[in-house]
Amino acid sequence: MGTEKTLHALPVGDMIEEFRIVRILGAGSFGIVYECQNTYLPETAAIKEFLPPDLAYRGADRRVLPLSAQTEETFRWARERFLQEAKTLWELAQPERHPNIVRVTRYCEANGTAYMFMELEQGRPLSDILDAQDRLSAQELDALFYPLLGGLERVHAASVLHRDIKPANILIRADGSPVLIDFGAARRVVAGGERSILSAYTPVYAALEQYHEVGDQGPWTDIYSLGATLYQAVTGRKPLSAAKRLWGETQAPVAEECAGRYPPPILAALDKALEVNPEDRPQSVTEWRRCLVAKPLESGADDETLVMRGVGPDEPTRISAPPEASWPAPVGTEVPSRPTPRGRHGRGAGIWLATGVALAVLVASVIGFYYRDTLFSLILPKTAEQVPAKPAMPESDLSISEPPQLPPPQTETLEPEKPPRLEPLPIPGTRFSDPLVGGGSGPIMVWLPAGELRMGSPPEESDRNPDEQIHILQVTSPFAVGESEISLGYYRQFVEATGYRPTAGSGSPCLRPDKDWQQLVEDWSLSWESPGYEVTDRYPVTCVSWIDARAYARWLSTRTGHRYRLPTELEWEYAARAGTSSSRFWGDDSQAGCRYANTADCDDKYTYAAPVGTFPPNAFGLRDMLGNLAEWTCSQYGKAYRGAETECSDETGAGPRVFRGGSWLDAPRLVRSAARDGAPPKLRLNTVGFRLVRTLDSASEGKEPGTSQVAKKP
Repeated sequence: MGTEKTLHALPVGDMIEEFRIVRILGAGSFGIVYECQNTYLPETAAIKEFLPPDLAYRGADRRVLPLSAQTEETFRWARERFLQEAKTLWELAQPERHPNIVRVTRYCEANGTAYMFMELEQGRPLSDILDAQDRLSAQELDALFYPLLGGLERVHAASVLHRDIKPANILIRADGSPVLIDFGAARRVVAGGERSILSAYTPVYAALEQYHEVGDQGPWTDIYSLGATLYQAVTGRKPLSAAKRLWGETQAPVAEECAGRYPPPILAALDKALEVNPEDRPQSVTEWRRCLVAKPLESGADDETLVMRGVGPDEPTRISAPPEASWPAPVGTEVPSRPTPRGRHGRGAGIWLATGVALAVLVASVIGFYYRDTLFSLILPKTAEQVPAKPAMPESDLSISEPPQLPPPQTETLEPEKPPRLEPLPIPGTRFSDPLVGGGSGPIMVWLPAGELRMGSPPEESDRNPDEQIHILQVTSPFAVGESEISLGYYRQFVEATGYRPTAGSGSPCLRPDKDWQQLVEDWSLSWESPGYEVTDRYPVTCVSWIDARAYARWLSTRTGHRYRLPTELEWEYAARAGTSSSRFWGDDSQAGCRYANTADCDDKYTYAAPVGTFPPNAFGLRDMLGNLAEWTCSQYGKAYRGAETECSDETGAGPRVFRGGSWLDAPRLVRSAARDGAPPKLRLNTVGFRLVRTLDSASEGKEPGTSQVAKKP
């Protein structure tokens, strides 16, 4: 960090609101970052103070003052912009943070300047890792690339550019997951271009348009910088700057230089991102993903087909084989294990409903309830590097101009709109979050391709049950699935907006395992906010019935103008398998699942549910499809597959509903892609939650796309 810049820092021991400065993490072109400790709570934060040394200095009274009368107006304008961008970055984490973006928790004004409070992430800068090992392995690249795409997509969805993506600004946590940090150079995109009085960039990773007056900046600018960063990760050296390449120096394509070391689609995507001309690059993350989509597998249709009947407005999406993909390798951690369930037999896990007069009515209502075996950021915000003297092509650069003439702020009144009559086909793998009427956004969703599913399990599969007959179903339209289970934060939005009262208050207590984890007992004290263990808004919501989950889906449909619902049983299994034919998406070894899923009998730190997105995703990018919480579907349970697995049953009293996936209470061997369970729609358990699907908007004739279904003999 620059010594001259740290001379302006507040001394260790000083207070920023209720936080005491512990040490100075770094200083750069926009200010100083401190590690601070909350004096009232056990909380550590990284706090960034806005103090651009070319505009301001710290006076004797520790207040930040403009350098001169000439810089005063510019400094005040820049400080206001800093606060506006802090608010935008705070909104990125509402109601739930993205796991690969540093979280801004609050912001304020003090000492004549502004402060941004961020979670202190523990990890190691990618720059340090590359210094130590030159280049990443193919597995490490995979674990880095796809999460960063999702994070960058969330940033751009808020019309914000990072503008300084480089290895020093990507932190790698102990579990191998990346987090994008240091948004000090971030600015909002305005009217198709980027406007700012402060333009900071690191030339070797910067796009051509970041150099003075070259062109508009947009998502394509960050795409170049991420491409340049990953160029270094695969070649072991920094790329040539865009300016040098513009003047004729050549750089070999990574698709040629690194052939055989990494997946060809990723190498091709990096070469596209590194195009010097902005118009030749992908213009969005969604467009960039097109370079990564593999060709879907052939469906292999034969002549022995049976056309199934239509089932009305809740016709589910139909599904087919996915493109090939891979997922990040998990990193196991050693922590105390939870109690081991005992006495498993038959369909049950040895956890049965307690007997007695108090439960007589409950037991009667659970006729048809089928159970299977067990029930179920040290942000080390890497500081901006010290600015070397010009003209020697500095590692970091800062330019200052007069405040742009921004248009006056406008208040937009959002009105619910009817869905478009026909939605363009999405790119498989694209992540998105639909905006809500009135502000905010819905859960993160992932588009899956149309294709074919071999549903059920083969006779030789271990722990197989007789209701898992193999049959083949096909769909013709993509659909989107929640990246993770619905969290408390998202469910809280719904309850606070509508005043909805979950079925906890209507005579249906939540069930939980007893202290020995051998029986289910009703507990009137449990609710979706308090499921019997400590939770935050990042945890998956549980103690919600099928009826409660359906109510949330209907509300979300109204607030987004798109059609959300619970998945059919067919859709759920397709999403969980992610193109695999093994008993689990990671293979057939049940014990290996302790690294991939939150289940019982595992030596990990999660006795109960884990925060959403904690465990590695499957090849579709979906997390916790197996383990953590079992998940409601919209399909009615049947002991044999006779078409109900493709339908949504909307009647609350029409028999048990299927829930899938297993939970933190299930032993690893019982958590399989084909395993099925059922329960009455009003039943609530602290081992069951839900995720949603979104279908394509309706076609012109009013029918949902992809409703033609073919069932084939295996």
